[in-house]
Amino acid sequence: MLERSVAAAAWVALAGLPALAMAQTYVDRNLSVSPAAREGSRPIVIISPVQPAPPPPPGPAAQKKGPVGSYASDAAGPDIRAKNADYTTQFRVIEQVPAGSTINKVAWRYGVASKPTGFEALLCWQDAGMCWSVTDASSGSTDFFNGKDARRPFILYYRVKGSGHLPGGWVKGDVNQVIVTYDVPG
Repeated sequence: MLERSVAAAAWVALAGLPALAMAQTYVDRNLSVSPAAREGSRPIVIISPVQPAPPPPPGPAAQKKGPVGSYASDAAGPDIRAKNADYTTQFRVIEQVPAGSTINKVAWRYGVASKPTGFEALLCWQDAGMCWSVTDASSGSTDFFNGKDARRPFILYYRVKGSGHLPGGWVKGDVNQVIVTYDVPG
């Protein structure tokens, strides 16, 4: 009888909680009720949150086995002369990259005299189908292109969005660069 009243009290206590709270709580059924408390008194139900186990620590990074190669490609950056026009820098793959080589890091550096309001820059692999925005950082590196064919070229696109003329006139471009590091199969 006592077990039913404890279970009923637990259900009543839990019925008022949101479903999420029910999923995160449990009832402690190991109650110690004195014989005097059994007569006419309400049982005590203890509800406490379930504490999930902490996540396991990250394992060591897998060591890359096999040869690694890289190349750097420099090209003159275009001058930006009008808004809403695409300006490109095409980077050539300047060495013989073995077939099956895949990218594992790409670093970039580009230069413009200033970045007017509406300036955008995208670093793209092979064509404009796979691009990484580099608008906010004129140099850096990314893993975004990892696993892609290292024998394909990169293109840097500039654009100034907006209407009207460029404030202060055209923007002079500088030398741009990509450094591609790749894994060689085998």
